[in-house]
Amino acid sequence: MYRRCSGSDGMRMSPDDGDPLIETRIPRWQTWFESFDPVGPIVTIHVLALALFSDVLRPVGVLVVAAILLVWRTGLDTLADQIALVRKGGVYLVRGVGSLALVGVIVALDGGTESPFFFAMLIVFIWEAVTSPVRRTIWLAVAAVLVYVGVIAGADDITVTSVVRLGVFLSFIGLLVWGRALSEYWQKESTRARTLAAGIAEEAPIGFALYDGDSLRCLFANETARRFGLADADHTAIARLGESTAPGQGLGEVLAGIVASGEPGPPLLYVAPLAAGRETFLRIGVSLHREMEEPALLMVYAEDVTSQVLTGEQHRRFMESANHQFRTPLSPIVAYSELIAKGELEGEELREAAVAIRDAGARIEQLLDRMNSVLRLQRGPQRSAMTVTIGELIDTYLLAARPGLESVVAVEGERSLEVRCDPLPLTTALYELIENSRRYGTPPVTISVRSVDAGVRLRVCDRGPGPDIDSGTPLGQTWSLLAHSEVMPPEMGDRLGITYAHTLTVAAGGSLRFERTKAGWAFTIDLPVGRPSTV
Repeated sequence: MYRRCSGSDGMRMSPDDGDPLIETRIPRWQTWFESFDPVGPIVTIHVLALALFSDVLRPVGVLVVAAILLVWRTGLDTLADQIALVRKGGVYLVRGVGSLALVGVIVALDGGTESPFFFAMLIVFIWEAVTSPVRRTIWLAVAAVLVYVGVIAGADDITVTSVVRLGVFLSFIGLLVWGRALSEYWQKESTRARTLAAGIAEEAPIGFALYDGDSLRCLFANETARRFGLADADHTAIARLGESTAPGQGLGEVLAGIVASGEPGPPLLYVAPLAAGRETFLRIGVSLHREMEEPALLMVYAEDVTSQVLTGEQHRRFMESANHQFRTPLSPIVAYSELIAKGELEGEELREAAVAIRDAGARIEQLLDRMNSVLRLQRGPQRSAMTVTIGELIDTYLLAARPGLESVVAVEGERSLEVRCDPLPLTTALYELIENSRRYGTPPVTISVRSVDAGVRLRVCDRGPGPDIDSGTPLGQTWSLLAHSEVMPPEMGDRLGITYAHTLTVAAGGSLRFERTKAGWAFTIDLPVGRPSTV
């Protein structure tokens, strides 16, 4: 589920790979028993304790043997690490058995259970048993404790040294058991918290990346952050939105500057190029954490705000286009109104002014109707589908309702093909496309009809160069056409009308798209095949 940061070796693998997910900074005093080797210190302390009671004959020899035990333990560790790769708990098994074997050798060579070496190695064996994850070995430790206590209790001459040994031994075992329980508690809480946090971070829609503040080495990055390129600070280039002073600035440079200043500041908008040359707008924030003398940690979080930015841009351009669309019919209304108010128009001129004002008002009313229809249909179109032929659709619903339109429209193809649609919004959409070509293109307008695998296809075009739209432009997104151009000059086509036509086509049960090839251009409407009605 979790992966390493791209281009970095700082991130830890998941628990399935044997490593913790994120590098942790647990104080050493909490984990001393996990790395502490007790052989040398125990033997040395034991020798010093016995020296207080003048019970050591060769202290130097004892220290030499302690050094030998350390070498022995190093060999056990090496062997145990190899076995641990094959069998879980192998490292503890080898250490325990190796220590027990050495105890036996010392007992045979150095006078039995009263030997200080025996006492030291017995503690080592208990250590291995208690710290082992294999619970059954703990009973071996309990048995060893009982045996040693029985040996001392059954001795004929109980010396002060024996009592000291017993006290030290039992105290050590108590401390060891308490330490093990405390270690398990810390480990459990730490693992649970890290697993929970990592799971939430991995599934979050916001990208999270954790960096070492000194080396800018990526310690962790969730899937979203890796998709944004936040896991590879050396190769990811970003640019401040609206700034041209530092184009293509590396993410690593940005992070280094934040660490140097010590003031992350508020989240900012950046542009990051992603796959296929597509630009993504990211809101990137940084949080800097410093604790005592520990290295700084840099938390980088990013949110994809591309849709919000484009929506805002589309809204802005729509308002500019709407301003242009309404300004054209408003101009004669305002101009003629001023002339009429001043009494400068009479007779025929006054009549012409009245006609111009009427036509401009009708144009404004048409624009408002379009906008309201688009918004209403996009909120939830109500379809009334029926089966009709292409001939009936064009002759009855399109041309008969709009006198004079047949002079600019030529129909090619099979008029007998049946389609299932809502005729009223579909013919309105056809009229919008025809009107667009008549107003801005080069008549005549051609409607070609043919049967395709998925249904029936209508292609609408004229002899002109066509509207300034890229092939494949998503006509279905609200005002998406307006987002691909600045304020629209009249010769570029009625973009609002095309958006209106698309909405009407979808409401009628079809689909509309724009295609441009080397052979020409066309608006393509796909409709489902009509199903014959059953009685």
